[in-house]
Amino acid sequence: MKIGRLIQGVTILFVFSAFACCQTPAGRSFVSGGRYQVAGTFSHVLTDETYVNAKTLNGWTASFSAPIIPLLRADIEAGDYYGGPHGSMKSVLVGPRFGAQINRFQPFVRGLFGVSHTAGVTPLTIAAGGGLDMILTEHISLRLLQVDYYRLHGGGAPDGADYLRMGFGVAYEFGSR
Repeated sequence: MKIGRLIQGVTILFVFSAFACCQTPAGRSFVSGGRYQVAGTFSHVLTDETYVNAKTLNGWTASFSAPIIPLLRADIEAGDYYGGPHGSMKSVLVGPRFGAQINRFQPFVRGLFGVSHTAGVTPLTIAAGGGLDMILTEHISLRLLQVDYYRLHGGGAPDGADYLRMGFGVAYEFGSR
């Protein structure tokens, strides 16, 4: 439970930091948006073993993001995580992402909702967090950090499960600005 409160605090700090950066003149002139993005991320998940019989899971997420308005995007994400012979989880999540571009960096915060499948159950899933992309070229960015508080609830277990998901990867943007 303590890790959940810590992650909530970090998420709130990320939200306020992103919006504070958008208030600077540089933040207004470099608005993120107008292009589609696909990303692949290596993910490490710390679990509380409520649904999964493993303390940690390693895996990947693949996501697609489309612009809605200048600071708002729609994300869809699929993930697959493994932790030994008795621990695996798959997820599909969708939701909004807020972000901006500041020089070569793109901080973002997001909230995702969907389902995960593990150990024969399919609990509802909520993920809240954010990350930081660093632009390398016109089309390619490094996802330096992605951190999400990941909560599973329902699906046959009496209480929810609190997970921490961390990752890094690469993103590719395409389309016109």
